[in-house]
Amino acid sequence: MPSSQVLFFAKTWYHGVLAAVSSHLAAMCTIMGPLFLFGFMKKADGTSGVDAGIALCALATPMILLALLGWSNVLVRRKPLLRIDDEGIEVNLIGRSSLDGVPLIPPVIRVMWLVVSLQGFKQQLGWIPWEMYRGVQIGGMPMVRTLFIDATIAFESSTGADMQLRLVDGTAFVDADFQVPLEKVAATIQAFYDEFESRRAFPGLNSK
Repeated sequence: MPSSQVLFFAKTWYHGVLAAVSSHLAAMCTIMGPLFLFGFMKKADGTSGVDAGIALCALATPMILLALLGWSNVLVRRKPLLRIDDEGIEVNLIGRSSLDGVPLIPPVIRVMWLVVSLQGFKQQLGWIPWEMYRGVQIGGMPMVRTLFIDATIAFESSTGADMQLRLVDGTAFVDADFQVPLEKVAATIQAFYDEFESRRAFPGLNSK
């Protein structure tokens, strides 16, 4: 019998690396850009560095936004991506983009779209009761495999003073999302579901 609750957390190290590198570049652009632009610094050959100042100032804003995205990803991933218990699965979807389902888009374009659209800063919590769970599958090529949870997921959405439920069919996670292998995540989900099915089939024998 599985324990009453299992938490699966996200990898954060590569988000930390992105945040640290982009923070360093943002600081360099922010400081060096105006110095070149206003003539306080010149190129190594002694000529004006206005063109370099313009380029550095133009890069400062995207580098700052990229750094903010990186640190935001580190912070929000302190909460588990999946919480599994006897009642169902809580999914924590972070930085999902409208480009996620579009093939052949370079990763750099996806990252810049996350920053520009602000979708990279968005976090959504959804709930899957076991009655709405249909299965879990792992597929894809090595290093880019996905874990797909086939279920009806309920998300709370606010429209003014009213709270409404938004239903979505299924969600996917990739290898790089979790600290543990996808096989362990899938096996845990299935073990809890099997226990739920057992309780439902024999409520008297499995009552708590």
